[in-house]
Amino acid sequence: MKLSSLPRKLKRGMPYLGKELRAIVSDHTPLFIAKPRTVHIWRGAPCNAKCIMCDYGFLKGDALRAISRSEFTDDMMPRALDQIAELCGRGTLVSYMGGEPTVNRCVMDWVEQAGKLGLDFRFTTNGYTMTEEMAQRFVAAGLFNVGVSLEALDPKINEIIRPHFNGTVKTIRAIELILQERQRQKKFVSINVKTVLTDVNLESFLEIVKRWGKVDGMMCTPQAFEPMSNMPPETKELLYIKDVKRLERVVEEIRRLKRDGYAIHVTEQGLNEVLKLYRDDKNKNSTMHGAKMEMDPSEPDCNIGTDNMWIEHGMVKLCPYHPPIGNFMTETDRTLKQMWESEMTKRIREQTRGCRRMCTISCLRRTPIVHKVSTFLKIA
Repeated sequence: MKLSSLPRKLKRGMPYLGKELRAIVSDHTPLFIAKPRTVHIWRGAPCNAKCIMCDYGFLKGDALRAISRSEFTDDMMPRALDQIAELCGRGTLVSYMGGEPTVNRCVMDWVEQAGKLGLDFRFTTNGYTMTEEMAQRFVAAGLFNVGVSLEALDPKINEIIRPHFNGTVKTIRAIELILQERQRQKKFVSINVKTVLTDVNLESFLEIVKRWGKVDGMMCTPQAFEPMSNMPPETKELLYIKDVKRLERVVEEIRRLKRDGYAIHVTEQGLNEVLKLYRDDKNKNSTMHGAKMEMDPSEPDCNIGTDNMWIEHGMVKLCPYHPPIGNFMTETDRTLKQMWESEMTKRIREQTRGCRRMCTISCLRRTPIVHKVSTFLKIA
């Protein structure tokens, strides 16, 4: 991190720190004053890729059409953003996930609206359709963070998992376009390169880290491969990491690179949970959305319901694995603020605190405040 950028980072980070302090008070005293720090919007939408570890890669017919559309439609997004701003204020991430975001031209409008409201918008893309014009508009609108999915720098490895003509070149070009545009506009957009650790590309993550892990405002995130529920057995067998010792070596190298100053977005707990998943699930029974494994008893209570909110296909939740606290599509007489402050939400929040489910998905993992501050200073 450049010392000259510290004032800008501190100014950007103070509202987030305020939310973290509110969360700490709410988790450790009877007084609940927390507001969502991240609002996740998950919906069905089209994708332009057929990645083999993803539903879009192996579902067909009605099943594929079902995940390519949602009752939570584009025209509902502006109202959602207005209500998120009313509830949360500044220091709030709006994390959008719906197919491939860049194939929907409305995404640029949402980024611009979020910027005007003081919200920080982010999404994850494969980068295949990123153009100079799109990069220019995203950066100008104040896009806070863009996740870029890349499994390897080597096309021969990356395109086993992400089979797309010239896909690796297009993804890397998307990263470079955003870097160039933020330099040209003298504006800041952070980039998070996300890699799924599989038997095919395990060591490739280390190469990605060495390429971008010390670029200002970039970080690299390892994500454990977990099979989807209906994944073809041959795909599961191809991608599942068979040699735990090999995984242990890569995890140790990740730790070393972190010590050397590379920006890797994973906590020690997160690395331990990846190892636990592969050590304990010898029969490969766990799936991304159906895991029955629990955290180690020594781990702290879950605090996801303190500072997170989901709008998942229109259902408002504190966690994807717990009951909804409202329906954004049908309950037009209730705002997100009213849902967050309701008695039912208080009851469901207590359920989330008692949950011991081992969540290895990065957006669900419990993260210490020291790690959050360190990560923010690297990417803000």
